[in-house]
Amino acid sequence: MTGPDRDNLQTETFERLAGEIGTLLAQFGKHDSLLETGDYSIYGDYWGYPQVKVTIANLALLRPQVIESLQHVVAAYPGWEIVVAVADPDHLDDWPRMGLYIRPHVIIDGLQRQYFPAEYRGFEYEGSRRGTEQD
Repeated sequence: MTGPDRDNLQTETFERLAGEIGTLLAQFGKHDSLLETGDYSIYGDYWGYPQVKVTIANLALLRPQVIESLQHVVAAYPGWEIVVAVADPDHLDDWPRMGLYIRPHVIIDGLQRQYFPAEYRGFEYEGSRRGTEQD
């Protein structure tokens, strides 16, 4: 499949996956909106890459239960990943960029926990590994 049919299928897959991610995260926090700051946001535009981007403002959403649930969701979408960026509103200027790549069979962990409050530093994800230059 090539051309417009492939693009339409990819866009539909993106929308389905983003919807499932939204449904899952709504169980744990509040979606960001124009009217008020929430715990997370989901980037709603598909740019041609097999990924859905999520921004986490509330570090509690990095709990292993939440991240492993996201991995379970993306497992139904071979070749796709969820990109999680940490964007704590109190630390946008003084924390480095960091996050996770959640793939069906691995979590690439790029969190820099030394910046987190103590209660969030111990979060570990089963089957995770640090990123490499090939990621």
